[in-house]
Amino acid sequence: MNDYSNYDNDVFSCTYEGQTAVIFFKSESFIMAMNATKMHELLECLNSIEVDPNIKGLLTLHAAEYERVSMTKAFIKSIQDKAGYVQKEMGVTRYGNAVKRLTLAINEFSKPSVVGIHGQVAIDSFGYFLACDHRVATKCLSIEFPSLELGVVPAGAVSLFMSRQLGATKTLQVLTSGKTILAEEAESLCLVSELAAKEDLKAKCLAKLEEFYKVPGSSTLNLTKQLVRPKTHELEEHFEMSSRLMWNSIIDN
Repeated sequence: MNDYSNYDNDVFSCTYEGQTAVIFFKSESFIMAMNATKMHELLECLNSIEVDPNIKGLLTLHAAEYERVSMTKAFIKSIQDKAGYVQKEMGVTRYGNAVKRLTLAINEFSKPSVVGIHGQVAIDSFGYFLACDHRVATKCLSIEFPSLELGVVPAGAVSLFMSRQLGATKTLQVLTSGKTILAEEAESLCLVSELAAKEDLKAKCLAKLEEFYKVPGSSTLNLTKQLVRPKTHELEEHFEMSSRLMWNSIIDN
């Protein structure tokens, strides 16, 4: 297994800061869908953090530049524009599998997990953020719906996590509106746990992890497994349905 205590590639970086592993996502999930090697490296990195007895928790940072959502939209449009059912299905499958593998890895992670989010993010990516135990966002957060603009349902587990937190009726209202969700609304909907200034984002995330570390045993993790994280079989079933719905949306358009 590789040493990820000070690792960097064009998709993500990882550093160990005391008892915390810090992963910085440089790319959206669709980038990893097109590069199996990068996805393998990320999953191997998460596994190495999980088995390291000196690391107590994980901080994931997503500091998006504003062009990323337009890139996600262009990627989904490229699947729509492929010639023939086989090529379209391959694109949907690769994208769905990338989001699925990452979400499952974070959902099943056996140590406290906190995410820090800055800037603009596609709703498709929010599924694996919702798998984290605590979510801190900057006040310039905006959650966008690039797939809905193209008539395609959002991929991934975001609808499953949101329905557990908000109920089916509110989740349907939020997802079908396609309206940008800004920071204060995201906090009121409990999509993020708290807000922070950009310069305080990382420090707030690390402070929350330190709070988790002070709780004896695994009681914090047991509570998040009970209240936040779905069972693996629930996620598997949801991803199967999500991919099918995404496929139907693309064919219908």
